[in-house]
Amino acid sequence: MVKKILCLFALCTTLCANAQYTRKAGNFELGMRNTVSLFGNNNTSGFGTGGQFRIMLAKKINTEWFADYIQTDLYNLGKRTDAHIGWSVMFYIMDEPKKLDPYFIAGHCFDYTRVNVYHTLTEPGITVKSRWSSAAQAGIGCHYYIGERFNLTLATQYMLHLGNDIHVELENENGGEVLHVEQESTNNKLTFEGHMLTTLSLNFRIGQLWGAN
Repeated sequence: MVKKILCLFALCTTLCANAQYTRKAGNFELGMRNTVSLFGNNNTSGFGTGGQFRIMLAKKINTEWFADYIQTDLYNLGKRTDAHIGWSVMFYIMDEPKKLDPYFIAGHCFDYTRVNVYHTLTEPGITVKSRWSSAAQAGIGCHYYIGERFNLTLATQYMLHLGNDIHVELENENGGEVLHVEQESTNNKLTFEGHMLTTLSLNFRIGQLWGAN
């Protein structure tokens, strides 16, 4: 997926190098993205793909509606899968877009988490634990404009999950390493689990939903 984005980036740069991007209310964009999840409570990194669309509300305010599918290897003993679907609001720093256009971003999403464990302390086979929750995220990002239609975007956000957590710990059992998984009861007090998301996306402006071109 990253190679595809870089190839499209090179093609778009060649075709649109001399054109200028303009921010206008009503701009509608479609994009594809790659996401890296870092610094979760399992001390592992996840990698995923997804898509998004953007609708600009004003010259300095944009919205992003996204979906991600992220998989994390758990020490070769299991796998964690996270699915996110949500929205964000983007606040641009500069009045007029330059080649680089930084912004602040904040939003909310709903997420589904599933952990597949191939070895546990008590069961020899695969166990599955899952949960639904919501999350809030905030961070910074920057567009690199490739003419009037395309932009390459890099964004980093901290995502804080608001729901019951699934804990995964690597432990030694009978001379070997195993995963121990605990899922908090819904009767317990909700906990806060956070991780960093870094997203690289390539976006294409299709047109304007309202306003003059």
